[in-house]
Amino acid sequence: MTGRVAVLTDSAASLPPELASAHDVTVVPLRVSVGDLSFDEGQGISPLEVADALATHARVTTSQPGQETFRAALAQAVAQGADSVLVVTLSRQLSGTYESARAAAQDASVPVQIVDSGTVAMAQGFAALAAADRARHGGTLDECAAAARRVADGSMCVFTVDSLEPLRRGGRLSVAAAALGTALALRPLLSIADGRVVIDSRERTTRRARVAIAARAVQALTLQDDDADTVAVAAVLGLHDEAVAQVTGPVAHDAPGSLLVTGPVPAVLTAHAGAGAIAAVVARVPASLARGLEAR
Repeated sequence: MTGRVAVLTDSAASLPPELASAHDVTVVPLRVSVGDLSFDEGQGISPLEVADALATHARVTTSQPGQETFRAALAQAVAQGADSVLVVTLSRQLSGTYESARAAAQDASVPVQIVDSGTVAMAQGFAALAAADRARHGGTLDECAAAARRVADGSMCVFTVDSLEPLRRGGRLSVAAAALGTALALRPLLSIADGRVVIDSRERTTRRARVAIAARAVQALTLQDDDADTVAVAAVLGLHDEAVAQVTGPVAHDAPGSLLVTGPVPAVLTAHAGAGAIAAVVARVPASLARGLEAR
């Protein structure tokens, strides 16, 4: 009989709290600092407040959870009956979260595996949910880790922002790439490739950038796959309902029947993307997880 595997992820996964709770995924918060004040994700400052701070050119920074934070989360998982723990982090090319979790795991009283998802937002979130789904069906720690990697590796994450400056200033985009992306005041279309933020193309307007994001999502959702045990699902993240609707509308029309999750951009990602960020994620998840998402 296999022991219970607990699944942890960090708040860059953008999991809505009710979704994380329903699937038994514990979310460890990253931190956001505005001026001299520092907050855990979800405590004391909202994504819109972070966006407002960026608009006033306040100093906004982020940091990974400390080792003590991860140690506490691991200890809590054990206290709640876990025999092993899987931690799914955002790309280690974008954050020190993976290293912080790895260091904390060395002191754990149960086996711990750390999976670098190589991505972010709900691409990471779907990977954590897939691991939790495998755990719920009796999967071993290795099997849960493999489920997370499979979903993360096969995911697509594409997004646009109003300005590349926060990404450049935070070191998530090179100076040269940021300069190219802002040339002629075109809207950049960005994605995650090899764990890093890259510029895929540039569109003339914000509306066209959002149309392009929707088109990429539809293409990924309708791509044929021979694996009958998986289902293509999508997530659209944004801070403003109107912006989200500009992506979800075409997706619902052109890929009818697709499973679509919506939610806000968390504060820690808003700090690097700004208020106008809109992202679409498509991943192939186990059919058993898709059924759970449909029931949400």
